[in-house]
Amino acid sequence: MRPVTIALAILGVAILRGGAVEANHAARWPSLNDIKSGSGEPLEKAGLSTAELKLVRATLNNLANGRGCQGANIQSCDAPESVFLAKVKIATDGRTAVILRGPSLDCRTAGCPIWVIQTSGKVLIEDFGWGYLILPSHEHHYFDVVTATGNHRVGLVMWSFDGDHYRVIRCASTDATDQQGPPPQVSEQSCPVSTQ
Repeated sequence: MRPVTIALAILGVAILRGGAVEANHAARWPSLNDIKSGSGEPLEKAGLSTAELKLVRATLNNLANGRGCQGANIQSCDAPESVFLAKVKIATDGRTAVILRGPSLDCRTAGCPIWVIQTSGKVLIEDFGWGYLILPSHEHHYFDVVTATGNHRVGLVMWSFDGDHYRVIRCASTDATDQQGPPPQVSEQSCPVSTQ
Protein backbone atom coordinates (compact mmCIF):
# COMPACT_ATOMS: atom_id res chain seq x y z
CA MET A 1 0.00 0.00 0.00
CA ARG A 2 2.83 2.41 0.77
CA PRO A 3 4.35 2.28 -2.80
CA VAL A 4 0.93 3.22 -4.21
CA THR A 5 0.73 6.24 -1.89
CA ILE A 6 4.22 7.36 -2.94
CA ALA A 7 3.37 6.89 -6.64
CA LEU A 8 0.18 8.94 -6.26
CA ALA A 9 2.08 11.70 -4.46
CA ILE A 10 4.69 11.83 -7.24
CA LEU A 11 1.96 11.89 -9.88
CA GLY A 12 0.19 14.73 -8.05
CA VAL A 13 3.37 16.81 -7.92
CA ALA A 14 4.01 16.17 -11.63
CA ILE A 15 0.47 17.27 -12.53
CA LEU A 16 0.75 20.41 -10.40
CA ARG A 17 4.13 21.29 -11.88
CA GLY A 18 2.91 20.70 -15.43
CA GLY A 19 -0.01 23.10 -15.01
CA ALA A 20 1.83 25.65 -12.90
CA VAL A 21 3.49 27.42 -15.81
CA GLU A 22 0.19 27.98 -17.62
CA ALA A 23 -1.91 28.78 -14.57
CA ASN A 24 0.51 31.30 -13.08
CA HIS A 25 2.01 32.63 -16.28
CA ALA A 26 1.52 36.38 -16.46
CA ALA A 27 3.53 37.16 -19.60
CA ARG A 28 1.71 39.63 -21.84
CA TRP A 29 1.47 39.51 -25.62
CA PRO A 30 3.75 42.01 -27.34
CA SER A 31 2.55 44.40 -30.02
CA LEU A 32 3.55 43.54 -33.58
CA ASN A 33 5.91 46.54 -33.57
CA ASP A 34 7.96 44.78 -30.88
CA ILE A 35 8.39 41.54 -32.87
CA LYS A 36 11.86 41.36 -34.39
CA SER A 37 12.76 39.83 -37.73
CA GLY A 38 16.53 40.15 -37.30
CA SER A 39 19.45 40.96 -39.51
CA GLY A 40 19.52 37.95 -41.84
CA GLU A 41 23.32 37.91 -41.98
CA PRO A 42 25.60 34.86 -42.20
CA LEU A 43 26.10 32.97 -38.92
CA GLU A 44 29.75 34.03 -38.86
CA LYS A 45 28.56 37.59 -38.06
CA ALA A 46 26.90 36.43 -34.81
CA GLY A 47 29.97 37.20 -32.69
CA LEU A 48 30.34 33.62 -31.48
CA SER A 49 33.59 32.16 -30.29
CA THR A 50 35.18 29.53 -32.54
CA ALA A 51 33.98 26.77 -30.20
CA GLU A 52 30.41 28.16 -30.07
CA LEU A 53 30.30 28.53 -33.86
CA LYS A 54 31.44 24.93 -34.26
CA LEU A 55 28.75 23.67 -31.82
CA VAL A 56 25.96 25.65 -33.49
CA ARG A 57 27.07 24.52 -36.97
CA ALA A 58 27.12 20.88 -35.79
CA THR A 59 23.60 21.32 -34.40
CA LEU A 60 22.37 22.75 -37.72
CA ASN A 61 23.92 19.81 -39.57
CA ASN A 62 22.19 17.41 -37.17
CA LEU A 63 18.88 19.15 -37.85
CA ALA A 64 19.42 18.75 -41.59
CA ASN A 65 20.36 15.07 -41.30
CA GLY A 66 17.85 14.13 -38.62
CA ARG A 67 14.16 13.51 -38.36
CA GLY A 68 13.31 16.98 -39.67
CA CYS A 69 14.27 15.98 -43.21
CA GLN A 70 12.62 12.58 -42.90
CA GLY A 71 9.07 13.80 -42.30
CA ALA A 72 6.76 16.75 -42.65
CA ASN A 73 9.28 19.47 -41.76
CA ILE A 74 11.34 19.25 -44.92
CA GLN A 75 12.46 22.88 -44.42
CA SER A 76 14.96 21.69 -41.81
CA CYS A 77 17.03 20.32 -44.69
CA ASP A 78 18.35 23.81 -45.40
CA ALA A 79 19.37 24.32 -41.75
CA PRO A 80 23.13 24.50 -42.51
CA GLU A 81 22.48 27.55 -44.75
CA SER A 82 20.49 29.35 -42.03
CA VAL A 83 20.98 33.06 -41.54
CA PHE A 84 21.65 34.73 -38.23
CA LEU A 85 18.91 36.94 -36.79
CA ALA A 86 20.30 37.72 -33.34
CA LYS A 87 22.49 36.61 -30.49
CA VAL A 88 20.41 36.93 -27.33
CA LYS A 89 20.66 36.45 -23.61
CA ILE A 90 18.27 33.49 -23.21
CA ALA A 91 18.56 32.95 -19.43
CA THR A 92 18.74 35.12 -16.34
CA ASP A 93 22.20 33.71 -15.56
CA GLY A 94 23.65 35.13 -18.79
CA ARG A 95 23.52 32.03 -21.01
CA THR A 96 23.25 32.98 -24.65
CA ALA A 97 21.57 31.60 -27.75
CA VAL A 98 21.40 32.46 -31.42
CA ILE A 99 18.16 32.87 -33.29
CA LEU A 100 18.38 31.59 -36.84
CA ARG A 101 15.99 31.22 -39.74
CA GLY A 102 15.99 29.41 -43.05
CA PRO A 103 17.77 31.16 -45.93
CA SER A 104 14.69 31.99 -48.06
CA LEU A 105 14.32 35.65 -49.07
CA ASP A 106 10.51 35.68 -48.71
CA CYS A 107 10.32 34.72 -45.01
CA ARG A 108 8.40 37.89 -44.14
CA THR A 109 5.39 36.75 -46.18
CA ALA A 110 5.69 32.98 -46.40
CA GLY A 111 7.55 32.22 -43.18
CA CYS A 112 10.63 30.07 -42.70
CA PRO A 113 11.95 27.61 -40.16
CA ILE A 114 13.14 29.44 -37.03
CA TRP A 115 15.52 27.93 -34.51
CA VAL A 116 16.66 29.14 -31.12
CA ILE A 117 19.92 27.32 -30.44
CA GLN A 118 21.86 27.77 -27.23
CA THR A 119 25.51 28.56 -27.92
CA SER A 120 26.33 25.25 -26.21
CA GLY A 121 24.64 23.56 -29.21
CA LYS A 122 21.29 22.63 -27.61
CA VAL A 123 18.19 23.25 -29.75
CA LEU A 124 15.77 25.18 -27.55
CA ILE A 125 13.00 25.98 -30.04
CA GLU A 126 12.22 24.79 -33.55
CA ASP A 127 9.29 26.62 -35.16
CA PHE A 128 8.09 28.19 -38.42
CA GLY A 129 7.56 31.93 -38.91
CA TRP A 130 9.20 35.27 -39.58
CA GLY A 131 9.78 36.91 -36.21
CA TYR A 132 10.57 36.48 -32.54
CA LEU A 133 10.73 38.35 -29.26
CA ILE A 134 12.49 37.45 -26.02
CA LEU A 135 10.17 38.45 -23.16
CA PRO A 136 11.30 39.65 -19.72
CA SER A 137 9.20 36.94 -18.02
CA HIS A 138 10.95 33.66 -17.32
CA GLU A 139 10.55 30.16 -15.93
CA HIS A 140 13.44 28.08 -14.54
CA HIS A 141 15.80 30.98 -15.39
CA TYR A 142 15.03 30.85 -19.16
CA PHE A 143 13.22 33.79 -20.73
CA ASP A 144 9.88 33.24 -22.42
CA VAL A 145 9.92 33.57 -26.21
CA VAL A 146 7.22 34.59 -28.71
CA THR A 147 7.40 33.52 -32.37
CA ALA A 148 5.28 35.08 -35.14
CA THR A 149 4.03 33.73 -38.46
CA GLY A 150 1.68 34.94 -41.21
CA ASN A 151 1.39 38.32 -42.89
CA HIS A 152 -2.24 39.56 -42.82
CA ARG A 153 -3.47 37.56 -39.86
CA VAL A 154 -0.41 37.06 -37.66
CA GLY A 155 -0.21 33.99 -35.46
CA LEU A 156 1.69 34.34 -32.18
CA VAL A 157 3.05 31.43 -30.14
CA MET A 158 4.39 31.86 -26.60
CA TRP A 159 7.06 29.40 -25.46
CA SER A 160 8.13 28.80 -21.86
CA PHE A 161 10.90 26.67 -20.41
CA ASP A 162 9.63 23.86 -18.17
CA GLY A 163 12.98 22.94 -16.60
CA ASP A 164 13.95 20.56 -19.41
CA HIS A 165 12.85 22.13 -22.69
CA TYR A 166 10.69 24.89 -24.16
CA ARG A 167 7.06 24.11 -24.80
CA VAL A 168 4.14 26.05 -26.23
CA ILE A 169 2.00 27.52 -23.47
CA ARG A 170 -0.23 30.06 -25.24
CA CYS A 171 -1.32 31.00 -28.76
CA ALA A 172 -2.96 34.10 -30.19
CA SER A 173 -3.51 35.98 -33.41
CA THR A 174 -3.84 39.59 -34.48
CA ASP A 175 -4.29 41.58 -37.67
CA ALA A 176 -1.27 43.18 -39.29
CA THR A 177 -1.96 46.77 -40.26
CA ASP A 178 -0.20 49.86 -41.55
CA GLN A 179 -3.07 52.06 -40.34
CA GLN A 180 -2.57 54.86 -37.81
CA GLY A 181 -4.35 54.51 -34.50
CA PRO A 182 -4.49 51.97 -31.72
CA PRO A 183 -2.86 48.61 -32.38
CA PRO A 184 -5.21 45.76 -33.31
CA GLN A 185 -6.46 43.51 -30.53
CA VAL A 186 -4.62 40.28 -29.82
CA SER A 187 -7.07 37.37 -29.63
CA GLU A 188 -6.04 34.49 -27.39
CA GLN A 189 -6.92 31.10 -28.90
CA SER A 190 -6.29 27.43 -28.34
CA CYS A 191 -3.01 26.15 -29.69
CA PRO A 192 -2.99 23.68 -32.58
CA VAL A 193 -2.05 20.22 -31.41
CA SER A 194 0.92 20.14 -33.84
CA THR A 195 2.72 22.97 -32.00
CA GLN A 196 2.62 21.35 -28.57
